[in-house]
Amino acid sequence: MAYYLTREPVLDRGWNIAAYEVLMRSGDVNDPHVHPYAASDLFASEVLGGCADQLLGGKPALMDFSLITNVRDWASLLPPHKLVVEIGNSVQPDDSILPCCRTLQEQGYAVTLETSRDDDRTEAFSPFIDILKIDFEEASPEDQASLVRRYHTLNLRMLARNIRTDSQFRDASRLGCDFFQGPFFISPAVQRTAKLPASGLSSMRLLKLVQSQEMDLNAIEQAIRHDVALSHALLNYLNSATFAWLTPIESVRRALLMLGADQTRKWVSMASLRVLVQNRPPVLVAQVLTRGRFCEALVNQSRMYTGESDPFMAGMFSLLDAIMEKPLREILDELKIGDHIRDALLGTSHPDDPLSLALKIVKAYEVSDFECVRAAADRLLLTNDQLRQCYIDSLKWVELFASDQGTWPPTRQADRRGFHRKSLLN
Repeated sequence: MAYYLTREPVLDRGWNIAAYEVLMRSGDVNDPHVHPYAASDLFASEVLGGCADQLLGGKPALMDFSLITNVRDWASLLPPHKLVVEIGNSVQPDDSILPCCRTLQEQGYAVTLETSRDDDRTEAFSPFIDILKIDFEEASPEDQASLVRRYHTLNLRMLARNIRTDSQFRDASRLGCDFFQGPFFISPAVQRTAKLPASGLSSMRLLKLVQSQEMDLNAIEQAIRHDVALSHALLNYLNSATFAWLTPIESVRRALLMLGADQTRKWVSMASLRVLVQNRPPVLVAQVLTRGRFCEALVNQSRMYTGESDPFMAGMFSLLDAIMEKPLREILDELKIGDHIRDALLGTSHPDDPLSLALKIVKAYEVSDFECVRAAADRLLLTNDQLRQCYIDSLKWVELFASDQGTWPPTRQADRRGFHRKSLLN
């Protein structure tokens, strides 16, 4: 069966990645869902086939199974600390479902219920679940408050779903939700024009230096050498497990020469953006790198010509507005980005431009808009299997890069209580 596979982060109150919801969809865009029995087979195939580490990055998988009765037979393919079972909106609390939920809990699995109303269905499930997943798009403010107030007394955890704005996030936090999920955390909306701190201004200057076709190596070297953190990061990167030099790289100059122009441009972009995302959610750092690598992988797989434009940089720069909290057009003007990447980022390219099509796939993949994915992939002559492999390979690369660079420091204290209701009593 042809299918799409993607993930969406679930964050704790410290904005740290607590889990990933794994999403599967049929390769037929007219069939938006994978049949539950097929989903279980696909899930087992992907997880047992070795994709779990790349897809989940060591975090638990949150999976929605429409037929909860089917879960008993194969949920044990992943241990309880690796799987959170979600009961979708379509599942009703009948005599065949509730015993399955109890069995899963007895086996140590956390169970979450998707809901948008404080109704009889939610009440019937409440003794057999650990988490209420409240849809903040569909639930009224009254139901949001009622659900949290009522079921916190039963030691249930609360997951706010479909958070799209800062206002919704603040409302969910004030109510006492424990976990959060939605487009806001992947690509926060631009709400103001922000002033950059000194470190950010330095990074912007460095980004400008590498945009020129004829890079001034001396100027770049001096800029890095005068920034202790950047010098340390560059030498750490060159001496990491990614490379296998016979002798250690001990100078900025030699590091830049060993990298060459293209790789220097890529590293400087990553390093500068890492500075710019300080005090931003760690998940945004991951998203920046994933967009860059995924965009690059798609262009390479399609073997389409993109001229001198670097698809990796295009992917990363597509989140500059969320990182810097400024309109993208203003940022691109400041950086003097080349016309090809600029047009792709602003959506003014020719409809068949490969770079623009790759960016469309990357963005649509994040929000599971697989109709848009398929339309763009057809123009790049990419199959579903190729799309999925590019995505998985990109996640794997990001995890390896993060491991080498220490990219995921939490911005706030992590929530250590886990997903089980019993953990609230510890």
